[in-house]
Amino acid sequence: MRIPFLSALLCLLLALVPGVVLAVEVNQASAEQLVAVRGIGPKTAQIIIAERERAGPFASWSDLSDRVRGIGARKAAALQAAGLRITPPAPASAAPAKTAAKTRGARP
Repeated sequence: MRIPFLSALLCLLLALVPGVVLAVEVNQASAEQLVAVRGIGPKTAQIIIAERERAGPFASWSDLSDRVRGIGARKAAALQAAGLRITPPAPASAAPAKTAAKTRGARP
């Protein structure tokens, strides 16, 4: 029972300490989480989410700045310093691996 309380207390203290940056993943964050990042307001958060839903996850900082109006190179650098993170989506596998095992002496 003490561990959840201590975890919550630690998170609260980290949020109140200036200079501590908590990472927010742009491809997974809700509007509320995006607004918590310094430099992102409610309107920009909604634009980010709408663009993410329209064209898929952001692959890089340049992709974010190309697709979201108002975020240029300077703003992207400031958002990165404020804790916004972009984890590129995992590449789709080209083809499933062939797993046909050949057995000695077996005939088709």
